[in-house]
Amino acid sequence: MKKITFLASAITTALTAVIALPASACTTILVGNQATTDGSYIVARNEDYQATNAKHFVFHPAEKMQQADFHGNANNFSYPAAKNALQYTSMSDFDTHNKSMGEVGFNSAGVGLSATETIYNGAKALKADPYITKTGIGEDAIENVILPRIHSAKEGVALLGKIIETQGAAEGFGVAFVDNTGIWYLETGSGHQWMAEKIPADQYFVSANQGRLSTYLPKNPNYMASPELVSFAEQHGLYQSEVGKPFNFHAAYSQDTPNDVTYNYPRVWTLQHMYTQGLTTKINQGTTFPVFLKPTRKLSVADVEQGLRNHYQGTSHDPYATQNPKEAYRPISVFRTQESHVLQVRPNLPTAIGDVEYISYGMSALGVYLPYYQGMTEVPHALTIGTNNADSASANWAFRKLQTLAMTNWKVFSPIVQTAYHKFEVKTASKQRELEQNYLKMYKRQPKKAQALINDFEKTTVADTLALTEQLTNTLFTKMTYTTDMTYHFEGA
Repeated sequence: MKKITFLASAITTALTAVIALPASACTTILVGNQATTDGSYIVARNEDYQATNAKHFVFHPAEKMQQADFHGNANNFSYPAAKNALQYTSMSDFDTHNKSMGEVGFNSAGVGLSATETIYNGAKALKADPYITKTGIGEDAIENVILPRIHSAKEGVALLGKIIETQGAAEGFGVAFVDNTGIWYLETGSGHQWMAEKIPADQYFVSANQGRLSTYLPKNPNYMASPELVSFAEQHGLYQSEVGKPFNFHAAYSQDTPNDVTYNYPRVWTLQHMYTQGLTTKINQGTTFPVFLKPTRKLSVADVEQGLRNHYQGTSHDPYATQNPKEAYRPISVFRTQESHVLQVRPNLPTAIGDVEYISYGMSALGVYLPYYQGMTEVPHALTIGTNNADSASANWAFRKLQTLAMTNWKVFSPIVQTAYHKFEVKTASKQRELEQNYLKMYKRQPKKAQALINDFEKTTVADTLALTEQLTNTLFTKMTYTTDMTYHFEGA
């Protein structure tokens, strides 16, 4: 009993710094295809909310007519059932009756979506046009309403924008859409106003719980917005246009507050300085941060995953190494991350293998990213189960248990987990290349066998990861128990 009490105390102490952090969610990274090592488009985000909220990987089959209208779980938003609904995947909350709060996925048309980055619109804009909290669209509904219906990223922007205009936004958010022609990012401005911009092909974009889009050029095809975006701002005194200068969406509809200085700016600043050398911006001066930047060297999926795992390691602001519950800077990787994802679109490959969804369950700094191909039709069972109570069957809790143990002694345990998972990711990448080569040889002549290759790969990869995770959990628990024994022996217990 003494040892159990000691272990519970150690876990509680180790997690105090993380749990004490505020609850605002997510960090987003978007990369154009001319800024990546392999010419792919990359959309990535950490979904941060609650450590005990299990996520399910859901495969939604195509339907000629969806069985029921969509009704939200978070509020009373509803939307008519879709005709000719496309097949799509989602990372959904375990306790939603309609598998909503989808967060991320690809559909069979090759369109990917990540929803949402929580942002906060300006107080003056919201006074003029408040969020429609009871019946407007929000994070709970976006993927499951939009992804079954769209055949391009731009079409996704247009549909979500129309819903915001007609039914309203329930909250402030940013949403990324990607297909084989590029990435679009939409931000709310208020209850019914919005703007979207296509990410420059040779640059990247970072957002951390704050509106980041700035310039709006209404006649430029790389911009979309609500019809009254500019006139509404001018009419309500949100913005005063200047001759010769473009409309500034951020100035009119977003905000910069003292909370941004420690909660949001450090994340954007850190990623921008990680990917682009020689920047002179100051970490506490977020209004000077560029919206888009060219990386010093082209970025890979691994580089983006590294960004999502960042927690200011190597600096005094690392809350895990210092176990500092009062650390002011909010890290990118937090324990309450529910899942972290990277969407990769490679236009030069068939959609089935060209669109890949890398998912890491739980805390990204202690997680492993596994690739799920758009052509997958059979989801490994362990990914589809789990609740808010720990269990011994779900992938969600297998990863969570290991991460909780690692947090009890970060300096000793985290390198063990990170090294093992890194080796696994490298080995998996090699197996991916083999799979893709074999798929390309047979997908035209033997499509069923080609698809079976993908399903077999996913099944084996998940099984191997869970076996490794169990091994690591046992290793850490053994080390922890040994340390506890030594402690009590030393104390004469």
